[in-house]
Amino acid sequence: MKNEILKYIGQSLLANIDEMAAEYAVLLVKYQPRWYGAVDFEELKRGSGVGLSSTLDCFIRGDFAPLDNYFQGCAHIKLNRGVGIGDVVEGTMLGKHVFLKFGRKYCADQDEYVEFLNELERFYFEIVTVTTERYSEMLLSKLNAEHVRNKLLLEASRTVTSTLDPDEALEKLAEVLAGTVDDGCCTIFLVNSETGGLAPSAGFGYASAECQRALGGLRLCSSGSSLRGVNGESYGLCTVNKASSSCADLLPEAVRSGSVSLFPITNGETTAGVALVSSGKKGFTFDDATTELIGGILNAVAVAIESAATARKTKRQLMESESLRRVANILLQSPEGKNGDVLALIVDEARGIISGTGSSILLQDGRGLNVVCTTGEPKCPKDVFSIEDSYYGKIFKSGKTAIISDAQSEIPAGECNDDVRTLIVVPLLEGYKKLGLLLVSNKSGGFDYEDKRIMEMFAAQAVLAIRNSRLFEQSEKLVVQGERQRLARELHDSVTQALYAITFCSDAAVRSLDSGRQSSAVEQLKALQGMAQQAMRDMRSLIFDLHPPELESEGLVGALQARLNAVEVRSGLSAELLVEGNERRLPLRIEEELFRIAIEALNNSTKHSKAESVLVKVIFDDGFTIMLVVDDGKGFNLETLPTGGMGLRGIRERAQRINAELEIDSTIDQGTSVKVFIYDKFAGRGGSNE
Repeated sequence: MKNEILKYIGQSLLANIDEMAAEYAVLLVKYQPRWYGAVDFEELKRGSGVGLSSTLDCFIRGDFAPLDNYFQGCAHIKLNRGVGIGDVVEGTMLGKHVFLKFGRKYCADQDEYVEFLNELERFYFEIVTVTTERYSEMLLSKLNAEHVRNKLLLEASRTVTSTLDPDEALEKLAEVLAGTVDDGCCTIFLVNSETGGLAPSAGFGYASAECQRALGGLRLCSSGSSLRGVNGESYGLCTVNKASSSCADLLPEAVRSGSVSLFPITNGETTAGVALVSSGKKGFTFDDATTELIGGILNAVAVAIESAATARKTKRQLMESESLRRVANILLQSPEGKNGDVLALIVDEARGIISGTGSSILLQDGRGLNVVCTTGEPKCPKDVFSIEDSYYGKIFKSGKTAIISDAQSEIPAGECNDDVRTLIVVPLLEGYKKLGLLLVSNKSGGFDYEDKRIMEMFAAQAVLAIRNSRLFEQSEKLVVQGERQRLARELHDSVTQALYAITFCSDAAVRSLDSGRQSSAVEQLKALQGMAQQAMRDMRSLIFDLHPPELESEGLVGALQARLNAVEVRSGLSAELLVEGNERRLPLRIEEELFRIAIEALNNSTKHSKAESVLVKVIFDDGFTIMLVVDDGKGFNLETLPTGGMGLRGIRERAQRINAELEIDSTIDQGTSVKVFIYDKFAGRGGSNE
């Protein structure tokens, strides 16, 4: 572009730059008021002067280099303001008009002026061509960037709103945010409404499991100045595992250098969380476009994120409630609430409720803490820990929950499995009495205040369950002991007395035969025969009590039929079992009590009532069950009978234990009926042990 006339004119026009700038500014306001009408005129003059000076430098140098930086800067400003290519070309040509006006006076004659016009025309043709090409490329690039931005915004909105699972929605959002930078990584921290702290809730792009643990172990708080977000908000840092400590040391410098940024997630005045976004690309820093893009994505989905956070909290609360409900149900299970079953349920639920991998219960036994139940991995390295000398003993004596962020360095060797990284230890307290400890290990990211709150609430329920199961086992032993004593009394009162009477009667018969009183001997032998038959009936009844059928497998109806066949029928009674309605299983403890009531009533029929026939009837109706035992024996007077006579006290106690209605009706010489009525809502669900 070397041209002497342009060089000469350019050097001459430098002296008129201020006047030319004012002229150029006036033209811009006149012909492009949309873009320049509201601009301060002095500021517009300065900008116009810079543009004209760059053009004159091109005249003097003979190339377009001076305009490169000017157009590059102006182009970005104009692109961001929305200026079109036509307006850019028009503005360029207005500058040409200024050069024509002021350049004429520096031309010596008409020929020189014509030469100047031709060279200026050629120069501006090239300028317009280059400007149009560059501006078009930049405009296309901007459109592509906006397309990508809009695509990401739509994808983020669709991602967060398309799933009902809040955890999945947050994970997908983290993936979208990580995708905005090269080799990206994103962790989403959500606010805990109770503590005000921010805990990691989702992540994507972790380079390794160790990196995942490191970021997962970070906690942010509103107080502190370790980190500063893109909106100027400051955050404090704390860690809950060893891996996150080194990460916490490096993170502030990474944020200051621009390779890591914290983006607030806000919905109006409410802060829902923070997105930490970083790049693994060496030398990467966040530019304005990327920062704006991520901010736009988070603004677009802020409401959905807040909803996901609320749903996530609700989901966790439901999990807590469900787990606590399952433990509470153990308290209602009688007699199935065995201690071993209770302990197994507690460790399993404890591990699941706070997402640990292993769990154990340690209970006090003298001066030691015995590991009584374990689930998952890793397991305790010892079966017993000293209360006085061990790490766990100190926690036990303190009665306070302990959160261990780095188990390998905090817990002495030999007391901790090599695979344990993080641990929460919760005392099991019954009032002021210490029962033991509940341990949960290796939650990804470590344990925090929220886990402590949940586990302490869970431990309170667990203590009730353990206490209840222990009481049941004690009562079960007492029941067994009571049954043994009852059988001993029955054996003494019936069979032993019958054998004594048989011996006495047989001796009398022998004496009668020896003295020749044959008729007396015959009567005595008949009496002896009756005594022997009664003794056999009593023995069958006692043997059946010692070895009853398995109610769990046979059910109430099957067990009753087995009893009638084994005792009443073999004793010569007419025994019948009738079933009305659709037979169904009742809870095992209900069936056991009904069966024992029936046995007591049948024993009365064979031993006391001298009945010849007995009827057992079970009625299964909608919502209730009735059991009826009727005999044709000699009956008795209810008003004169002692309260506990003929086993009636035991019958009443068993009926009360299952909330059943009991009716006993008897008339002398007209038999006896025992009726038990129980509603299904008291009995529970059929066929279960609950």
